[in-house]
Amino acid sequence: MRRHRFGPMNIADIFGLMHRGIRAGLISDTKRIIWTVADDGWIFEARETNRDTAQFHGYPVLSHEVVSKLVYRRYDDWVKRFGSGVERDASEECRKRYRFK
Repeated sequence: MRRHRFGPMNIADIFGLMHRGIRAGLISDTKRIIWTVADDGWIFEARETNRDTAQFHGYPVLSHEVVSKLVYRRYDDWVKRFGSGVERDASEECRKRYRFK
């Protein structure tokens, strides 16, 4: 699988992606982790690193990580009920990228 590089050119996407994850309910029980699915199908995890300043550290979730399938299933279920066309496309790209059935 091709590795994803998330750099300065993607900064504008970060807030939209976090908002998507929050809307889809992709938040850990501790409220310290947010997952999201990007338009190109990549799953990202953002972990809170500083609660006082609301800083998060984010990185792509790889296909061998157990959480990838759990996030995809939760996201796909949300998309089927509430998602837009773009979000449906992201779900399909995620399914293909991670080879979920």
